[in-house]
Amino acid sequence: MKTLEIEMSRYVLTITLINAALGAALTCVLWALGLEPADALFWGAVGALLNFAPYVGPVLGVVLYALVGLVAFNQPMQILAPPMLYLGLQLLESQVITPIVLGRRWSISPLVVLLWLLFCGWLWGIAGVLLAVPILVCFKIVAERVPDMDSWARVIE
Repeated sequence: MKTLEIEMSRYVLTITLINAALGAALTCVLWALGLEPADALFWGAVGALLNFAPYVGPVLGVVLYALVGLVAFNQPMQILAPPMLYLGLQLLESQVITPIVLGRRWSISPLVVLLWLLFCGWLWGIAGVLLAVPILVCFKIVAERVPDMDSWARVIE
């Protein structure tokens, strides 16, 4: 049981650090675009928090950053800059950084994650979407350590 606790703590810490780095990068980019430092920090924090909800958070983030561009800027290229930069940083994080960092320790199929997110979202709503991946990681860790459940761990991979 102690192993499960340690592995889950590592997972949550790793995801939190990755999301904090994304939020810091978003803050710097928005500040460089011309937003006030307090506004840039707020929207950087929003981007970091949205990243805790896989698939749903980034889609909502692009919409919110498009609204930020509409409200904060007048030129067409400036209006498009926040959502495009958010999307670029988010794709870099989700397609390169997170798989490299997490892939070494926990290998989970993206299809299984998506199906699990849909199921948990249907079952518990927003809370289910936020808790789906940690629950899946926890189940995989348990399945790897229980002899009769090792086939489930392979399915999740």
